[in-house]
Amino acid sequence: MGVFFLLLAAVVASRSDLILADTSGEANLGVVVNMADEAGTAESEGRRVVLVLQESGRPSADSYARLLTPFPTLRTFTVCYRIRLLRFREESTMMSYAVSDDKDNELRMDHRMTGYQVTLHSTWAQTSLETPLLVWTHFCFQYQERSGEWEIYMNGERQAHGSFPPFGEPLIGNGTYIIGQEQDSMGGGFQRDQSYSGEITQLSFWDSYLSRDAIGGMAACLESTERPVLGWSSQKWEMHGEVHFELRNVEDLCFTSSRSFKVFPRRYTLNHAIHFCQVVGGILTVPRTAEENALVYESSRDKAEYCSGKVGASYLWLGANDLGQERTWKYWGSGAPITWENTWRGTGPNGGTAENCLVMLHGAYPGYWSDIACLDSYAFCVPCEFEAPPVFHLKGPAMCEESPFNIQYLMGEVKDGHPSLRGFFHTDIYWNSTRGVWVMESLKVKASAVWEPRRGVHYPFGTNPWQMMSEVCGLQAGSIINLTLSECGKGMFTCEDGTCISLQQRCDLRVDCLDQSDEHYCSLVDVPSNYQINIPPSPATMNGSLDIDFTVNVISFPSVATQDLTFVTTFQLLLGWRDPRLNYFNLKTDPTLNMLSEESMKKIWTPLVFFRNAHGNVFTNLNQGSRVECLQEGSSVEGGPEFTKEVNIFSGSENSLVMSQVYSVTYSCDFDLLMFPFDAQVCSMFFMLTSASANYMKLVPVLANYTGRTSLIEYSIGHLSVRSLPNEEFSSLVVEVRFVRRYGFYLLTLYIPTTLLMLIAYATLFFNPDDFNSRIVVALTSLLVLSSLFTQTSNSLPKTSYFKLVDVWLFFSIVMIFNVVMLQTLVDFSQQPIFAKKGWLSRAFKKIGQCFQVTGNTADESTPVKSLGASGNLTIHIKPVGEAEIKPITDQEVWSENAKNWHEEPRRLPIYGRAFRQANWSENKDVNMSLMVFSRIILPIIFFIFNAGYWGAAIIYVNAIDKDK
Repeated sequence: MGVFFLLLAAVVASRSDLILADTSGEANLGVVVNMADEAGTAESEGRRVVLVLQESGRPSADSYARLLTPFPTLRTFTVCYRIRLLRFREESTMMSYAVSDDKDNELRMDHRMTGYQVTLHSTWAQTSLETPLLVWTHFCFQYQERSGEWEIYMNGERQAHGSFPPFGEPLIGNGTYIIGQEQDSMGGGFQRDQSYSGEITQLSFWDSYLSRDAIGGMAACLESTERPVLGWSSQKWEMHGEVHFELRNVEDLCFTSSRSFKVFPRRYTLNHAIHFCQVVGGILTVPRTAEENALVYESSRDKAEYCSGKVGASYLWLGANDLGQERTWKYWGSGAPITWENTWRGTGPNGGTAENCLVMLHGAYPGYWSDIACLDSYAFCVPCEFEAPPVFHLKGPAMCEESPFNIQYLMGEVKDGHPSLRGFFHTDIYWNSTRGVWVMESLKVKASAVWEPRRGVHYPFGTNPWQMMSEVCGLQAGSIINLTLSECGKGMFTCEDGTCISLQQRCDLRVDCLDQSDEHYCSLVDVPSNYQINIPPSPATMNGSLDIDFTVNVISFPSVATQDLTFVTTFQLLLGWRDPRLNYFNLKTDPTLNMLSEESMKKIWTPLVFFRNAHGNVFTNLNQGSRVECLQEGSSVEGGPEFTKEVNIFSGSENSLVMSQVYSVTYSCDFDLLMFPFDAQVCSMFFMLTSASANYMKLVPVLANYTGRTSLIEYSIGHLSVRSLPNEEFSSLVVEVRFVRRYGFYLLTLYIPTTLLMLIAYATLFFNPDDFNSRIVVALTSLLVLSSLFTQTSNSLPKTSYFKLVDVWLFFSIVMIFNVVMLQTLVDFSQQPIFAKKGWLSRAFKKIGQCFQVTGNTADESTPVKSLGASGNLTIHIKPVGEAEIKPITDQEVWSENAKNWHEEPRRLPIYGRAFRQANWSENKDVNMSLMVFSRIILPIIFFIFNAGYWGAAIIYVNAIDKDK
């Protein structure tokens, strides 16, 4: 590479001796040049004759070269040439051949920006093969007449192939062959947008189909073994306009490396120098060979005094350091070790650990290296290196479709002491030291713009205010607009200082640009100027309705008030729709990063939904806390150059808007308490779209979801669903939520206590039969406690006209204890005179008593027999062996005997247990034991029968609820 630049400098220095025609750029009408006159001498010196067209870049219909050598008739043929394209044109016709006005496209080759194209007999062979600018490139095109096949080679490699239809005729000779223009008529009809700007050499034709090896050899600058029928060195040309010949060294033509250098003669600190090279698409230079080092020095030595600040020999920063290990020099950024070291001042780096940065010297040490302290107090000029030529893109309002300025640029030659930018077509950006401004000028039409650098910013990279000096894209002369010039390509975003970051990092709530410009101006929606907010979007289908997707995320139920027949719910409502009138910018896959600003929300149409059965007049709103987000659902297209900042544009017809807001609303609910406390309530939330009737738009149920706790204080949350309501004037939906009551509390605080109260009351049937006061007091107390519990439970529930399941239980409990009270009373008072032996009630109880009377002497003769008399006293019958009769001994006699001994009054002995069950109750005249025993048996039977039916119904209902959850 270094040799190339050194030789190029020598060629430029001797250019006046090598030019075969006028090189001033003025029109050279009718100048005839015979290639044979100079080709022999030039080739012997290792140089080649090169034809240069439109070197200034200004498009013209007057610059071309006409071949005077007769063109041969060709059937199967190969044409090869080497070009260095300087600018593109809309069609960039490199050569054209015509045999008549009707056959003006017999052979034509265009090196367009969209691809390399060849036409034969007016039939195109089109490819997407891109020709690089400012790089010598070898092309070959060959055609086989018999098969119609064609092939295109670029730098010795086949890049495209195909076939033509049968032509039935050869390429007729003796026509008009033109380089640099497309012939709309034979030998004329030229247009400037079909012209060619570049250099060409080694253009030759063969009347055969060359092999790949032969083509590869020519691409490598080897002599062809095949003799051409029309060789470059034997041609004679007539030149017109901005056309001339020059000599180029063979090494220049065959040099394929794209590595290059640019020195920017402005002083920067080290960090700014590293950053600036990144901005222009390169890195801070470290020469790899002595030739490269010499090239960098020679291209900048005239600025050495300025670059050093006139305070020493150091004048250029170099991109290496030995911070990690002394005298081990590594690249900034990558950390890779450098592969070559230049001559050092003195014996080598001598600054030790205090001097770890690398600089180039001038003066007494031309091009030498030295180490220096990495201090911000030092500022030197910046050499940047590029592995491939960086392409810069210009964006902004002045870049409309008909703009006179180019969109893409390459680094150009130095103008007025600073590197310029060369447009792909016809625009240059260069420094004008006289005016102290950067000038952007079109070479095609009269149009220009200027930018005056501000303090600390010397080059036009990044976003800067440009002043239009002529009318451009509807912008008046004198208007100032922001234009962005950067090396950032597709998928990249340009910070205002020219740094490139990923477009996905734009407006992601994280600062990635040093100047924080990636988080500025983050509007996501493009609202047209004729947008009307009161008109809803058009539906997706003709005569259809606009679908509004409905999603509700229930967050919590802060309150479920059974006694008030209401519940309070907090939920997030999401409404989604598509608006084809809108476009969106740079959408992310995370919708939370696609939130529209409050200003944007006020500019677009949003649906209005009424909460129909909510307390109060509640509608959807865009109050504080509301969000309108855009969902990335469709693909994007890259924004045009008319946008100052890079954008990916998403169509509103493919990407949805979602409006969300959190509401806390009180709803009415018709509670069905028939199965309380084992009940489940289905409560509804009704929503009605009031923006337009159901004929124009409708709510489409998508999802009803509950994200809160499933177990509330009193209820568990069961199934949540959403469905449409048919036959409504306005599209309506209902969200239904099932509340399942948690009955564990009632089991512990109601059912178990009432059961215990019934057991206590029932237990009184086993108290001392003669102790009526104790029995009746306990039974009545149980009844009173149960009544109080019944009242308390009833007051906590809504008043209903029907019995609830809990009412049935409580009523049954009261009835059971009431029965115990009544039976206790009857047991004790059934022996009173009112219940005479001859009365009907006495006879009824007598019959009942006979059913339960215990009789029989089941023991053997020697076993004592116990019986209970009517008075309840225990009588023991003892029958000694051998005696025929038993003399009864009563308990009164026992008590009387004991009383005599204890000096106490006789009293009745309480009778319990087995003796009591086996006694004869018929003799006790104070208590109706038959009725008491009957009560002990019948009450449990009633209790168990009732519970079987009650709990069976409850369990069946609860199981049904569980299945519905």
